[in-house]
Amino acid sequence: MIIDASVTAARNIMDANQGKSYPTFSYSVFDRYIAGDIIIDKSSALIGTSSGIYTVVGDETNDDFASRLLHEFKRRERLNQRFTLFSSSERWDRRINELFGAQLQQMQRYSFTFNEHRFLQDSRAGIPAGFRLHRTNEESLEGHREFDAAYIRKYWGSVERFLEKGIGFYVSEHDVFAGECVSIFSSDQYAEIDIVTNPLFRGRGLAQCVAEAFILECLERQITPRWDCDSHNTASIRLAEKLNFAAPETYSLYVRK
Repeated sequence: MIIDASVTAARNIMDANQGKSYPTFSYSVFDRYIAGDIIIDKSSALIGTSSGIYTVVGDETNDDFASRLLHEFKRRERLNQRFTLFSSSERWDRRINELFGAQLQQMQRYSFTFNEHRFLQDSRAGIPAGFRLHRTNEESLEGHREFDAAYIRKYWGSVERFLEKGIGFYVSEHDVFAGECVSIFSSDQYAEIDIVTNPLFRGRGLAQCVAEAFILECLERQITPRWDCDSHNTASIRLAEKLNFAAPETYSLYVRK
């Protein structure tokens, strides 16, 4: 169980580096939207989800903390569990590379900034003729889809928790799923977008349509939508720009080989 003191200490470490953005899942753990853990050692912190996604923040020269980070990695490796690590700076990139070497594969990702003013000024794509927009519900999570109940339980712990705290919309044509947008993570401040389009319906503007519904729901809840993607995902980058996400910040993500 995460104690309030750990949350406060981790937040203080993050706040010490003002202007830096951190992964949405770290705030999800802080706000107890999802299960997770926080490891604190002086001025360094490891924030992780129960699904095995972590971020490191604070002082990268802290050797005691580095030992605890390696211990957590080895623990999950023994259990053959996922270990995905988000770096919070180029200094941490160098430290992670030193600590793990070839055990982790480094990838580059973009984190975009949402321009609410421009989004509200722009016209909406709208729902194409013949399609219907729906809110994601328990019934819609059943079936052979990318964002099914198994996906929700993996990241949220339960369908009930997602339906209470998360955001989701999908579009259909004659009861055939065409595209969907859900919050892979949410918190009191943010909701991170995960989006997919049925290959049979690509090129028809459905991704923009369902993403706009997601963003409007975020604004209604007074939280900020967030968009992250791999640096080589040109389709996701173009869609982000259409939705007024801009000024991407580059960061590193590490996955266990």
